[in-house]
Amino acid sequence: MPLNEIIKESHNKEAEAIKVNIDGLKKERSSMIFKVKDLRRRISYKEAELTATMKLLEMKKSSGSFDTKKIGYLKHQKRRLEFKISTEASSLSEEKELVMKINQLDAELDEAFALVRLERKVQLMKSDIERYTADLAKYNSDIADKDAKIDALYTDLRKVLKLGRWQNKRKVERQAHKEKPMQEINLEDIAVIKRKPAK
Repeated sequence: MPLNEIIKESHNKEAEAIKVNIDGLKKERSSMIFKVKDLRRRISYKEAELTATMKLLEMKKSSGSFDTKKIGYLKHQKRRLEFKISTEASSLSEEKELVMKINQLDAELDEAFALVRLERKVQLMKSDIERYTADLAKYNSDIADKDAKIDALYTDLRKVLKLGRWQNKRKVERQAHKEKPMQEINLEDIAVIKRKPAK
């Protein structure tokens, strides 16, 4: 007979109150399990994204096309050329050449900033994974606490409804059965059993 029916038939207010507590804890536990599943999904997604981003970053770094330490130097060069265009009088061909150099510096700066953004993205993803892992550990601990409380409440419920006695009796029977010595059978007994009588 299901436990809910036993509680209804008993009309025991204490048992009903314990069951309400159990149901509340189970509801909290199921919402925590939902959050744990969501965190595990997020962690696996972030780990896959981190692996892909790190590969891309390594490819860009190994190409050796740019060093992020040159950003300050390139910005200085670009400002110097822009200042030169705006203040000095020059021919059209000289001005075109300066604009081409500025465009080249812009392309190098874009590449450098792309590397910086990738490095920053890697750091952010690592911190997200650490945060999600800490949250996951906390939720797992909370779920274990809820499980212990639910188990204790079920024990109390069995005591209130006096359902534990049959379990104790069965436990004693099982122990007694385990302690019974096994009957030994020799190969001699088996040989006698298999022997056919002579005619």
